[in-house]
Parts: sequence; structure tokens; C-alpha cells
Amino acid sequence: MADNFLENQYEEYQARKAEREAKKKALWRKRLKAYQESLKKNPGDKE
Repeated sequence: MADNFLENQYEEYQARKAEREAKKKALWRKRLKAYQESLKKNPGDKE
């Protein structure tokens, strides 16, 4: 029973971790896209 409990806990942890990583990646893509758009609008501006 203990093994099954630990396996379930670990699977839940892996799912939460994957969700967290997906959100982090999506936020990065959103920021990158916004930065690229700002460079298109103001090519001389680097910040």
C-alpha cells in the first residue's frame, strides 16, 4: 500500500511540475513575441 501511495504522490508531483513548466514556457514565448514586435516597431531601440 505504501508503494502505491508513493507512486500516486510522485505522479501527481510530475503532473504539477509539467503544468508549471508549460506555463513558464508559454510566458517566455509571450515575452519574446512582445520583444520581437517592439523591435519591428522601433528598430533602433534595443530595450
